[in-house]
Amino acid sequence: MPIQSFDDDLSNRRRASLASFYIAAIVSATSIGFVRGNPSFPKQLVSLSIAGAVASIWFLLRFLRTNDERERQINYRALTFAFIGTLIFSLATGFLQSFGFHSVSWLGIPALMVVLWSIGLILYSWRYQ
Repeated sequence: MPIQSFDDDLSNRRRASLASFYIAAIVSATSIGFVRGNPSFPKQLVSLSIAGAVASIWFLLRFLRTNDERERQINYRALTFAFIGTLIFSLATGFLQSFGFHSVSWLGIPALMVVLWSIGLILYSWRYQ
């Protein structure tokens, strides 16, 4: 059996941490979404949502700790992209609310930030290759 190099092991751990983050975030968002539609057992769903949120934070921190300097720059630029995109979305939503449009659920903002962060990671990792 061949010996796996340290870089391959680190890369696999990073991929597993990022995949676990996305899975935990999806579980958390889905379970809190079901609380609104199914009021028969909200305590269990809220508990699942909180557990998913805590797990996603833990997996995200685990992913961020394994970054080298280049990956930290990519992550910084991706977070900047997500922050600016969310700011523009929030300003546009507030502006449109003055014309009578409905407000966006507060649960949509973290989901938007994760999506924009993911897009930023993809864009900036392509840029630095």
